[in-house]
Amino acid sequence: MSRLFSIIIPVYNEAEILAASVAEVHNHLSARQIEHEIIIVSNGSTDRTSEIGHSLSKSQANVVFLELPERGAGRAFVQGVKAARGDCIATLDVDLSSELIFLDYAYDLLRYADMVVGSKTMGNQKRSAIRVCASQLYILLSNLAFNVTISDYSIGSKAFRREAILGALPFLDPWTGHIFELCLYLHCHKRKVVQIGIDCQDLRRSRFNLLHEGLYRYTHLWRCWRKLKDRNSWFFQDA
Repeated sequence: MSRLFSIIIPVYNEAEILAASVAEVHNHLSARQIEHEIIIVSNGSTDRTSEIGHSLSKSQANVVFLELPERGAGRAFVQGVKAARGDCIATLDVDLSSELIFLDYAYDLLRYADMVVGSKTMGNQKRSAIRVCASQLYILLSNLAFNVTISDYSIGSKAFRREAILGALPFLDPWTGHIFELCLYLHCHKRKVVQIGIDCQDLRRSRFNLLHEGLYRYTHLWRCWRKLKDRNSWFFQDA
């Protein structure tokens, strides 16, 4: 039986690469005869991203474009999941810095798992040394503090069964902590999470202020740690 695969792509000022990236994702999945929709969610874009997104949605039946007035990758993810028609959902970085074969594996593994983590740590990555070291430190501290074994909490190359995460949507961090929160949520509910290694080549300048992002991430870890002390927090609520 065919299953619809909903691909969510959060974007911020990505007019230069948006159309080409959507075409590449579409061609990749079409070649594998995977029924799919591509949901583009612009969060606070100020360039021609919205114009291009609207044009793509009008010209291609399987492309949906959503626009949010303010930045926030978590906000974009939540709106994308709400709009998704498929039970299989994946989120990608618009620059497609990680190999698209992740989608093939995730689509198959979501028959048995509730989340599939595409892990750069388990694969090969070409990124700046500073970004690699910062990511590894964050992952190490996160896993030690929360007793989990996830090796990549980045926004891209993650996939979910929609029904497994619906209960968490109203509580997710609006910025960049939502993937970590979803991992904790599924962990608390003893849901099945599978990790696979992916290759990543990401040498372009980050869309985030890395210092600000680092401070935000560690503050967010502290907030999550405190919430987990309360058995009545949303992490433990039924999905």
